Amino acid sequence: MLRFARLLTAGLLLAGAALTAGCGGNAAGLTTSSTASESKIPSNDDPMARPTFVAWTSARAKRCGFFFDAAKLKASYLSYESKQGKNAGDLANIERIYDQTFKSTSDSAWANDDYCSDKKGAEIKQELTRHLSGDYAPNFPKPKVVADCGIFGCSSAPDEPFDSKKFWQKNDSDKISGRR
Repeated sequence: MLRFARLLTAGLLLAGAALTAGCGGNAAGLTTSSTASESKIPSNDDPMARPTFVAWTSARAKRCGFFFDAAKLKASYLSYESKQGKNAGDLANIERIYDQTFKSTSDSAWANDDYCSDKKGAEIKQELTRHLSGDYAPNFPKPKVVADCGIFGCSSAPDEPFDSKKFWQKNDSDKISGRR
């Protein structure tokens, strides 16, 4: 009997190790969900999203060979920001963010030989045309939600948060209608 208990214990330990190994062995990552590129793509609601997006688009368009004057686009954008009632400190910060984003985006785009695909070119053209016409609203892509995978597999999250009142009202109405 002792031998059987030892074999069962060893089997359970191996099964537990296999389950955690499949998830990278990180217990914290078993039940958490995150978004792809969460730290790279800012929210469109961020106050610095506009200069970041315009610079990002400009650098990408320059990398893909679009015919436009990047310096003129920057000047017209900074002029737009100055007309929005920004003070000198805000304008200096906006220009600094613009320059940093333009440089970092240019560096990463030029490092990739296959950067300019047809799909990416169409997206860049659409945003560049908007910016050249004076529309500087940020339009960053929405982050993709990564599935929440735990020990028992992946589950899909509901679109709306759980509301206990709705749950119990639905439960009571199901009992009344005889659906249970």
